[in-house]
Amino acid sequence: MQKQRIVEIEHAEDHIAAFPAPRPRPGPRLANTDDVSVIGPARQLQNDLARAFAAQSGWSVKRTVIVGCVFHGVVLGSLAVAAGNLLPHIARWGG
Repeated sequence: MQKQRIVEIEHAEDHIAAFPAPRPRPGPRLANTDDVSVIGPARQLQNDLARAFAAQSGWSVKRTVIVGCVFHGVVLGSLAVAAGNLLPHIARWGG
């Protein structure tokens, strides 16, 4: 049993020795003007569409905030109505 375990360990060490040594990791460096931006094509398309939409319609930040508040108000209002309609059903189940 001991002899078999020694052979297994030696075989494992030989197997490990067969792999090449790992390459050293490159160190951090500062970006310069030759580096390319990492923005993907989907993000670039999204930015271009947002810029075009804003330029065509002339939307301001104030108008965008107002539209966002109205949207969230409608969503929260519909959730409140749904919850209000759910309360009688829960009361019937308990009673």
